[in-house]
Amino acid sequence: MDEPRVAAVVLAAGGGERIAGPTNKVLLPIGGRPMLTWSLELFERLRDVQTVVLVVPDRNRSAYESVVREAGLQKVKHIVPGGGSRHESEYLGLLAIVDAIAAASIDLVLVHDAARPFARPDRVEAVTQEAGRTGAAILAIPATERIVALGPGQAVEDIGAGLWVAQTPQAFRATLVLDAHRRADRDGFQGTDTSSVVERLGERVSVVADRPDNIKITTPDDLLRAELIAEQLGAHEDDVLLGALWPRT
Repeated sequence: MDEPRVAAVVLAAGGGERIAGPTNKVLLPIGGRPMLTWSLELFERLRDVQTVVLVVPDRNRSAYESVVREAGLQKVKHIVPGGGSRHESEYLGLLAIVDAIAAASIDLVLVHDAARPFARPDRVEAVTQEAGRTGAAILAIPATERIVALGPGQAVEDIGAGLWVAQTPQAFRATLVLDAHRRADRDGFQGTDTSSVVERLGERVSVVADRPDNIKITTPDDLLRAELIAEQLGAHEDDVLLGALWPRT
């Protein structure tokens, strides 16, 4: 598959409870632009991405429409309300493109958390290519610290080496991820991420190494770190460097 036709489902419906404030965290500014804009502009500039589905809270939809309009984004074709969980929201995002998947006009689907504003184009292209080859792939980074589980009586149990931390975007053959979600809905299964829904079918999911600065913003400290990353990317100056990093096609 040399030039896959890709849809990106961007999840922005989470409440962000750990960052107190009157608005959804993805609307907060980072580097002078809403957090959400970073992810949407990334997909806008990736050649293979033809359609973006933005999944938002059921309330204050106009705020998200304003972000799309003010950034001049053309690929955001659907803005849909999310559900009560991440799992439900990504399924609702997939249902927005179910006709296109059935018509075989979408080959691959990317699912991305809007709270990860610093996904890089080369990594997104790499995970997309891997999914085109294998059917399912995720971005991840090696765990750099020991990870343990709590056993009976709060006793520490070592869960071994070779652990990786899953990130997003995650990429899947469109028919596979839709079928996985339909089966999960039928069985009442709720995945922790998209990959877990696909893995449940016994499908192999490949891992593509990501960059450690593709952080997920969940706390006020993460916002501070994000500002530092944004400064390193030159986001406070103008769009010149941003355009060089993510050239429009």
